[in-house]
Amino acid sequence: MSHHTPPVRAWLRRIACIALLTCGPADAGDFAYVVRPGDNPWNLTQRYLKDISYWPRIQRYNRISEPRRMIPGTRLMIPEKWLRLQSREVRLHAVRGEVVLVATDGRRQAAETGALLSAGMRVLTGPEGSAALAFADGSRAQLRPDSELGVRQAGELAAGAGSWVRLELLRGSVESLVTPRGGPAGRFEIDTPSAVAAVRGTHFRVHATDSATRNEVITGRVAFGNSAGEHIVGEGQGSAASRGAAATPPSTLLPAPESRALFADRLPLSLPFPALDGATGYRVQIADDAAFDTVLSDRIGANPQVIAVDLPDGEYRVRVRGIDHAGFEGRDGEWPLTLDASPEPPVLVSPAPAARISDERPQFAWSRARPDERWRVQLSTTGDFAAPLTDRADLDQPSFRVDAPLAPGVYFWRVASSNPDEGIGPFSDAQTFRRPPPGPALEAPQATEDGLSLRWRSAGDGARYHLQIAGSDDFTQLRVDEQLDRPAYLLRDAPPGAYFLRVRSLAADGFAGDWAPAQMVTVPEPPPSFRVWWLLPLLLLI
Repeated sequence: MSHHTPPVRAWLRRIACIALLTCGPADAGDFAYVVRPGDNPWNLTQRYLKDISYWPRIQRYNRISEPRRMIPGTRLMIPEKWLRLQSREVRLHAVRGEVVLVATDGRRQAAETGALLSAGMRVLTGPEGSAALAFADGSRAQLRPDSELGVRQAGELAAGAGSWVRLELLRGSVESLVTPRGGPAGRFEIDTPSAVAAVRGTHFRVHATDSATRNEVITGRVAFGNSAGEHIVGEGQGSAASRGAAATPPSTLLPAPESRALFADRLPLSLPFPALDGATGYRVQIADDAAFDTVLSDRIGANPQVIAVDLPDGEYRVRVRGIDHAGFEGRDGEWPLTLDASPEPPVLVSPAPAARISDERPQFAWSRARPDERWRVQLSTTGDFAAPLTDRADLDQPSFRVDAPLAPGVYFWRVASSNPDEGIGPFSDAQTFRRPPPGPALEAPQATEDGLSLRWRSAGDGARYHLQIAGSDDFTQLRVDEQLDRPAYLLRDAPPGAYFLRVRSLAADGFAGDWAPAQMVTVPEPPPSFRVWWLLPLLLLI
């Protein structure tokens, strides 16, 4: 059912005439016909009108005083209700995702490619659904996700007067590629709750809600507006209209983003692209055909990036356009996308991210996805893997141990999967681990007059040291817990007894090495003073 009042429909027919032929004043719903040599009211009636009895009406309507001497080039106005129209099929050219057909009696069924639509039927697309309608003259209407489109009329006017398509976009978005209308009366209209777009041949978009409509013209011209006001919107322009408010003056659309080729070996897909001046958001569509009749993904977001969650490997087309502050979507940038993300890399299990591994020959492990899976593992001291220390392919078990001991330092490792069905997939994201330097060996403590002198092996220039001294080997009650700049320490004024010592090196970035094995030292009782023992017998004699 149409949402338009009779005045809006009258306006629709009037602006169609303006857009198509720039005709002079006429009643609502008139087509302008340009007289050709040999034309007269009788043969015009036979060619274009519903019945031969209409010839006097044409003569009276256009005030033709000399019906046998009509001047070529003269414009005749023909009310649309007089024209003979032969219905033509509308076919679902492509369907993807959730798409539903609603019959004239309200019954619903899942849409299939090739289905025929008659006047009064509607097409509904779900959040991930899209569809393309094909018309007899080669025009197409591409319905985007979350949209509802009705077919009001599709046919050919008699004797080549032109084709006439009338669609009703109740909500959502449709992109129309309209073949230039043949004949003097052809036109293509998209009716929305708040405005109408009428053309003869062009590429344009319409976005509709219950209260507002946006129109964006890519090529050609579109007559756009409502009973409150209308405009002819030219190539590269946009206009908007709300219920009861005139269409806005045409404004220039944003330019297309710079062309580029995209490659991805990861899912979910997140590929940034340069921001477009003047854009407050972006619409990004992904399709597997250059025509974009249906789309695999259609997303609007504030950030300049191509996003997709789940796509099979293959070649795709990406269409990107900026959205300005008024909500108009600009010209399209179309880019090729190559996706090679299968099989997905395994989950790296151990070493864990940023792990500390003391084992000189660590064990690597990762997940298994299928029984016939095989793997390639790489180990490197640099994140670019330009010169890997290890590059082992065709492993049949999800684990691996290096052959030679690893020196202290930072390491990167990654794994790729392969299987007979999908071939070799991309590497996983690199994961790091660190082998700490061993604890420095303690030298034998030396007793001095000032205390117990401790020394250990130097870890090199710039290294610092962490020393702990405790009264028990569990180091729970520390007597000394200090960081030092030199590989030496003087333990002063320690009461006699047993002490446990351990030390480790600290790298320049603060990374701590392993503790050296704990050592026990004994602080002896001080020797008795000779003078005191010599005086002791004298004291006893007193």
